[in-house]
Amino acid sequence: MRNMLRTIGVLAAVALYVFAIAGCGGGPNENQLKLLEETKAAALAAEKAQADCESNKAKLESDLATAKDKLAKMKQEKADVSARLSAM
Repeated sequence: MRNMLRTIGVLAAVALYVFAIAGCGGGPNENQLKLLEETKAAALAAEKAQADCESNKAKLESDLATAKDKLAKMKQEKADVSARLSAM
């Protein structure tokens, strides 16, 4: 009798477990899929914006380096001209 009750209890627990798992396996609904697609699109747009910002930053850094180099050359030229003028 005890073995039979224990067996019924175990079978009932297994049946509840199976029904719980089967109930959770319905898959995403339409709203969840739409939200997922919107999130993916937003993530892709953000990644593109980040890439654009990074390329713009690299261009600006290159322009800055060029401007600093030009400034250094102009300062050197000014110093050379000032030295020639003072030598006269």
